[in-house]
Amino acid sequence: MKHLTIVAAAIAATIGLANAQTITQTLNFSGVPDFSQPLLFNKFNGPASSLINVNVSYSLNIQGGRFVMDNDANSPANVTANFGATLDATSSDVRLRDNTFNLIIDDASALNTGTYNLAPNQGDGLGDYDPTGPDGAVLIGTAQTKAGNGNVAAMFLNDFVGTGTFTVSAIAKQVASLTSNSGVETATTPVSANGTITITYTIPEPSSALLIALGGFAFALRRRRA
Repeated sequence: MKHLTIVAAAIAATIGLANAQTITQTLNFSGVPDFSQPLLFNKFNGPASSLINVNVSYSLNIQGGRFVMDNDANSPANVTANFGATLDATSSDVRLRDNTFNLIIDDASALNTGTYNLAPNQGDGLGDYDPTGPDGAVLIGTAQTKAGNGNVAAMFLNDFVGTGTFTVSAIAKQVASLTSNSGVETATTPVSANGTITITYTIPEPSSALLIALGGFAFALRRRRA
């Protein structure tokens, strides 16, 4: 009896520290923002009790494009330009929210940024979007990357269990903004964007599942003998 009690306690401790294995699915998106691209993932086809965690990760890459600024005001302008793209991931099939109920992928941004001192208008007219200095400037898009991840709240894990699939929409939007644009005309050639969204399921290793079963057997046998 004492031996069984020790074994059951050891099993419980081992299960708590058991190693886990992962099942990973990575899908790609690409295009010129603004766009929304559906990505189809497989659910976890196993018992809900075996799904320990769901991690959602992403990468967003931008390249190319240009952001033109032309000061048509009669006074100088000091402006900061942000140019690139943002990424959101939404789904009507599963809840992509962390334990604070925030969306895991929400307005993630990959940006080119520059600050410019534009002279007063040098005589060019409205609507010509002339980037020539000293009253104009251009921000040339370079390669930028943003990446991140988060865990789905435990109360939502059952959304990911089943034999079917679920859709995640990768939504990329163009960003072209100035901190102050009074009198400054802007024109853009959009960036292109691509990246990945990855869903990772964490489940017990087969040895851990065996330990769980053995722990249950030892506990049941102890009760039977008691």
